[in-house]
Amino acid sequence: MKKILTGIFIITAILFCYAVYADNDILRTVVKPIPLILLLFMIKPNSTYNKLIFIGFIFSLAGDVFLMKVIDQFMFGLIAFLIAHVFYIIAFVKRNKQLKILSSIPFYVIAGLLAVFFAQYTGDMTVPVIVYITVIITMAWRAYIQRNYSGISKFAFFGALLFVFSDTNIAFTKFYEDYDFSKIVTIVLYWSAQYLIARSVSSFYLKNK
Repeated sequence: MKKILTGIFIITAILFCYAVYADNDILRTVVKPIPLILLLFMIKPNSTYNKLIFIGFIFSLAGDVFLMKVIDQFMFGLIAFLIAHVFYIIAFVKRNKQLKILSSIPFYVIAGLLAVFFAQYTGDMTVPVIVYITVIITMAWRAYIQRNYSGISKFAFFGALLFVFSDTNIAFTKFYEDYDFSKIVTIVLYWSAQYLIARSVSSFYLKNK
């Protein structure tokens, strides 16, 4: 069953990319929520970690809807994804509660550089964007800390990194300069990130459940 859902996940992702390329708003609107809905079906919330990731996916799905072209509510989308990252952070902390402050330095240096760069272009959105950068970088850091918890924990770290790249690309194209196929780059990074985070959930591997 998981293989079938994964196959549909890939097909709908390709369909969305085609819809963006073809500028087909109807197909884009119909298809966009499907990959996250499929991931929700593939996660069994039977542990604290699984439940937190599951809830994070629900808020991510809400963010997807708010950021749809036909709705275009960037601030609500930002808030929904910020909440999703908070749940991811809590999930990762559950796997490893150690602070390891020194390991956070490279992450927050990157956060500072991103904040300084985007603050030149974000105007009234500067504070929300800086808050979001801080939260998503914290999510990536905590994903790094928990990466050795089990054999599948590394997927959460790789997914978190792709999430940072995806959201940085969104900010770059929205506030600084857009480029050809930027939306496709963003969504491919985003869905890859969510898929990898889903793979860090133990129930993702249960067959036919």
